[in-house]
Amino acid sequence: MNNTHSLNWFDWFLIIGTTVVSILPSLLGGEWDTLGFITAVTGILNLVLCAKGYIWNYFFGIIYNAIYVYISWKSRLYADSALYLLYYLPMQFIGWINWAKNQNQESGVVNVVHLTRKAALILLAVSAVLIPAFAWLLSQPFIGDSQPWLDATTTVVSIVAMYMMVKAFAEQWILWILIDGVQVVKWTIATVRGEEHAALMLVMFAFFLANAIYGLIQWNGLAKQASAQPRP
Repeated sequence: MNNTHSLNWFDWFLIIGTTVVSILPSLLGGEWDTLGFITAVTGILNLVLCAKGYIWNYFFGIIYNAIYVYISWKSRLYADSALYLLYYLPMQFIGWINWAKNQNQESGVVNVVHLTRKAALILLAVSAVLIPAFAWLLSQPFIGDSQPWLDATTTVVSIVAMYMMVKAFAEQWILWILIDGVQVVKWTIATVRGEEHAALMLVMFAFFLANAIYGLIQWNGLAKQASAQPRP
């Protein structure tokens, strides 16, 4: 695989595309959405660099996750907000440390491995139990989540996917494809409802979905390259 670790035309398409599309709503609407713009750009930089196996993805991940906490809270997506604050944001620092220990010194990227069948079945079973339980909790009147089932699905699967990302499992991208697909649906609903920042979040997750598909292809290649190297 040639030039696996350098940014190619598709990487730049995602970065520039997200940036341009994030600006258009502000230009057309006459009102600049600073938080939405920063979130979209740092988010796609985080994922593009992650797809390439670069440790610096975590720098942009810290910024993206911190702002997304605020945006999702304002949209009454409380599970999303809690997930990003209590899990995603701290995991950026943990991932940075773990990737630094598990970095290929020659290529400068993380050593990628495949998930075992046993571990995959355990994670699937845990998700199958937690998603309906969490959806029930979010639907209770004292919480009042606006989209409990979609919110619960992205929350639980995201916890599993982030763990797999920190451990550098190639199969994490399968979960990100699922998550980003659900996020597109969720933010489409929020956009129709007129929620603030929702349109930019919809655009952002559409690009995230494209990057997740690309990331799965990239990491399968990285896993083959790292297969001959021992895990630290």
